[in-house]
Amino acid sequence: MISMKKIIVFILLISGYGISRVQGQATASFNFSSTPKPVTGWTNVHGNPIDSIITVTAPSGITISSVATTPNWVPYNGSCATDDGGMTNGTFFPDPVMRHFWFLNNPYSAYYQAAYPQLIITGLNIHSVYTLSMTGSISITQFDVNPTVYTVTGAIVYGNISINGNLNTTDGAIFHNIAPDDSGRIKVYVNPTTDGQGALISGLQITEGTSTTPVPTVSITSPVNNEILLEDNNITINATAIETGGSITKVEFYANGSKIGENSTSPYSMVWANPDAGNYTLMARAIDGLGNINTASINVSVESLSSFWSMTGNSHMNPDSNFVGNVDSVRLAFRTKNIERMSISPIGNVGIGTIAPTAQLHTTGTVRLAGLTSDSTKNRVLVSDTSGNLFYRNVSSLSNRWVYANGVLYDSTDNIAIGTSNPQGYKLAVNGTAIFTKVKVKTAGTWPDYVFKKGYTLPGLEELERYVAEYKHLPGIAPESDVQRDGIDIGEHQATLLKKIEEMTLYLIEENKKLKEQNKQLAEQNSRLEQQQQQIDELKKLIGRKK
Repeated sequence: MISMKKIIVFILLISGYGISRVQGQATASFNFSSTPKPVTGWTNVHGNPIDSIITVTAPSGITISSVATTPNWVPYNGSCATDDGGMTNGTFFPDPVMRHFWFLNNPYSAYYQAAYPQLIITGLNIHSVYTLSMTGSISITQFDVNPTVYTVTGAIVYGNISINGNLNTTDGAIFHNIAPDDSGRIKVYVNPTTDGQGALISGLQITEGTSTTPVPTVSITSPVNNEILLEDNNITINATAIETGGSITKVEFYANGSKIGENSTSPYSMVWANPDAGNYTLMARAIDGLGNINTASINVSVESLSSFWSMTGNSHMNPDSNFVGNVDSVRLAFRTKNIERMSISPIGNVGIGTIAPTAQLHTTGTVRLAGLTSDSTKNRVLVSDTSGNLFYRNVSSLSNRWVYANGVLYDSTDNIAIGTSNPQGYKLAVNGTAIFTKVKVKTAGTWPDYVFKKGYTLPGLEELERYVAEYKHLPGIAPESDVQRDGIDIGEHQATLLKKIEEMTLYLIEENKKLKEQNKQLAEQNSRLEQQQQQIDELKKLIGRKK
């Protein structure tokens, strides 16, 4: 289980706090060989790991140990180490590192198994994270190490990266931001696959601190996902791969986990020759110059030619015995781009856009009849019920009106009535309530901004008071009896209300001026009273002294 301390470390990493040191110079570098093969700046780990546990500590205090118990290390001809068996021009690690390696044979198992690590790294800071880089190289093509699968575990299992070790000079696996377990350990697994003969490791570098590196972006552009392909054809697989701030080394192609080709030049493509019928998962695997890897997958089906009709026509077609269709009680589907477009139900209903047609012809989309012509002599019209079923109807029965669901009526003058059969001459008549999300009314009258212009005579408040007392409504506003009888013109009514608001604003402005003047006069009176009070106080003092 992951401790709470590890969880806190992960949260800090995700948040961008805590550990601030970025990837730089390697904290520890180990190269593996059979006999002593020192390399400047590297700690040499030499010997045969099948014979005994080999433990070596780098100057930084980080220690690496082999695990000698079979099947952790499986020998070939009694050994799991060799010198000068790798490529001599390696660049992923220095040339002397990639010339030698430790390896394990594959008579038992493949891929990562938690109980059988090959290397254990100790002496790590449990509060830090590390970048691990590793690779292997072999120059003997008779011994297949494609791919070698590297897996890293610390606080969690960090997944695996596959590398082709055959004639390898530039490829390697890089694991970023690896957190050790609670004991400060990281385990490294070096595994073959069921198809390969073995796996190997030439060097391993450990760098403390967080790292942010570019990662390839890859996608398969053709075929497309879920495409159906024909058997006995050469199928071209195309992929795109890019990386901002880095470079793509190559793109590998796999079918159901088995490598079928690779391409190191953009545009990345390969020809998949004559695949057998079946279902396949195609994967494109992009690898950059630092060994970072990303993948993209699609699913395709390769169908036998015997399941296809001839694309150039079929001869001797007797409709009583040779036909397109089925003989059971399931629907017949028609597809394009592997998407069902039309369906015929077991009882013969045809559905377009639906797999459950409820009529002899049922479509969920639009219908266009390009061959229709006008003929004023015809008196039948096409109508439908609320379920979309179509019917003919005699025009004379409509009395020059169209009615929908007995609620909306269109008369011969294009007037619309909702909830009533009589629009009363209005273009739109609604007998009931209506709701709108937005209404815009364009008024033909004058908008009352003239109230604020010079020369406008504002009615006096006394005059306004007398009018309200007599008529019980504001001047210019329709009385209640008129509104109940005739309704209101919204545009005109809004303009009149605005006029009253603007007049009220002028009243308030005038009253505000008067109030300011009154306040000014009161202030002057208060000042004079204060002066008089001072004079009275002084007189009182003089009278008091004379006594």
